[in-house]
Amino acid sequence: MKLGNILLIFCSVLLFSCENVPIKQSKLFSEKDLPEEQLLSGEKFLLEEILNPRKILFKEGFLIIAESVSSKTESAITIIDSNTLEFVSHKGKIGFGPGELGIGYPLMDGLEKGFFWVYDTQQFNFSKFALQDSSQLAVEQIKALDVPFYATKAAWLSKNSFLVEMVDGWKKYYEVSIEKDTLKSLGDWREMFSLIELPDGIKEEDIAPNVAASIFSGEMKGNTSKTKFVKAGIHTDFINIIDWENQQILTLIGPVNESPKFSISESMGYDMASFDIRTLTNKYLDVYAGEASFFVLYSGKSFRQISESSNLNRIFEFDYKGNLLNNFRLDYPLYAFTMNEQKRKIFGITADEDPGIVVFELGL
Repeated sequence: MKLGNILLIFCSVLLFSCENVPIKQSKLFSEKDLPEEQLLSGEKFLLEEILNPRKILFKEGFLIIAESVSSKTESAITIIDSNTLEFVSHKGKIGFGPGELGIGYPLMDGLEKGFFWVYDTQQFNFSKFALQDSSQLAVEQIKALDVPFYATKAAWLSKNSFLVEMVDGWKKYYEVSIEKDTLKSLGDWREMFSLIELPDGIKEEDIAPNVAASIFSGEMKGNTSKTKFVKAGIHTDFINIIDWENQQILTLIGPVNESPKFSISESMGYDMASFDIRTLTNKYLDVYAGEASFFVLYSGKSFRQISESSNLNRIFEFDYKGNLLNNFRLDYPLYAFTMNEQKRKIFGITADEDPGIVVFELGL
């Protein structure tokens, strides 16, 4: 089935009432369930080649840094050596021509050695870059979905398909081939309504799928072997552990089990979730999916407080059965992080007034 036809299905889905679909597998945890806190002291590095870093990906000894694009930015991506923390090259020339980028993230680790990918959410295409050539241009670009407005998160699932999340429709996740055919789908966002508290005056039947997509938005990453994927909510403190091969999702809720307050308003003909910024806090800012375990970056603070030195970020480590393994307290505020899993190193992007790269050693 072509993705261009999915809108017809979405329209039909909206004709039906929003039932409370019970979640199949879930675990709740709270602060008292967290392991004993371990303080991690990081070493910060500043590079003049990095202006406004926002996302980071480790691959094959390199750190791939995605910049927040501004009038001063000529390239969306900076490559640095993860061992020396020295500048290697710029990638992703800003523009709308062949091989160029509008926005340099989400960063995506594909299955090929020597290459990484960017899902450009402005031009709605997937751009492939070589780690070690001298060109700033993509070596390959794949036009994204036939209905790109409805696709948000994406990750490589196999050599020929992506795992994507759509703004519209009740299904959580789709497998989409590079030929733009839908192969499988998994999960239903209505499962989540049993785990959150809706604001006064809002009923489940009032919530359209795109409103649910806002409530449950967040980062999604897959491990290197593409056997497990993790989605962690930024407004709602939930984690989806996605086992695509076995078509299973385990949902974790915690550590505060706090539901965002929001109202529903209309914008450009669509219902939208308008969050109460006076009470809204960030939950999970980023995620790293390892082979045997995964790590999530927890904030618990508003965007206005994200750079404050009090109550700094924590990183929780879980196994893929949802068991808590570690609870790390950081001494720098972060926007995002990645890992060299073999050397047990965390690389973070600092959320202070002079952003740089900070390195934390977990130890072997």
